[in-house]
Amino acid sequence: MVTSKEIEKMASMEDEYWWHIGKRYLVNSLIERHFGNKKNLNILDVGCGTGALAHFLTKFGDVTGFDMSPDAIEFCKHKGLSNVFVQDVSKLEGEKHARKFNLIVALDVLEHVQDDILVMQKIREMLSDDGLFFVNVPAHKFLWSEHDEALEHKRRYHRLELTKKLNDAGFKIVSNSYFVTVISPLIILYRAWGNIFGKSAYPKTSYVLLPKMLNDFLVTLLKIETWILLKTFIPFGVTLNVVARKNKV
Repeated sequence: MVTSKEIEKMASMEDEYWWHIGKRYLVNSLIERHFGNKKNLNILDVGCGTGALAHFLTKFGDVTGFDMSPDAIEFCKHKGLSNVFVQDVSKLEGEKHARKFNLIVALDVLEHVQDDILVMQKIREMLSDDGLFFVNVPAHKFLWSEHDEALEHKRRYHRLELTKKLNDAGFKIVSNSYFVTVISPLIILYRAWGNIFGKSAYPKTSYVLLPKMLNDFLVTLLKIETWILLKTFIPFGVTLNVVARKNKV
């Protein structure tokens, strides 16, 4: 399980940090594309972390949050979220929430679980027949670094690997694309440098506080990438985004 120190770091940074703001903007744009102006969705945030995304999603309907970390759930409650639970989705009895949710989001979650296909199957059981599943995962195995170790990742994904696993779990792919593209060369260099020269005895994430102007600039870049992603496939980036629905066949 991710350490309390890393959870505290996430809680302190996720409201303002460019990476998290960009992900929320992407999710907002995907919801507007696929659900229009609906504000009565029943949403599940799998791996809700310290609650910034779950809180953001409340403007679209009722939100339930699951996370394996009691510390993370406590942060969620401090944000005013009440429908949040310590829950390992792989051990969830599917009938309890069968076909309950119009939208299930799992942003940077599947890489944390050992049996990701089982979790996908559990999510499928909880998704309504016309519902959608939004997925973000870290891309490219060659980018494995101390950052992944600190967050206790099990893997990074290739695009075809992720879509094949979703297909095997009973999903049909609606769209898939890479994300966080423009600055990916800098991230690759930063991770490579860390792997060669910067490894520490106790792995830590590569979150770096940035000057506000630079942080805002990176947010703008991700908003531009979101606009492009909604129109076409982006062939490279350090994150994968997939939208999937139940395969009814």
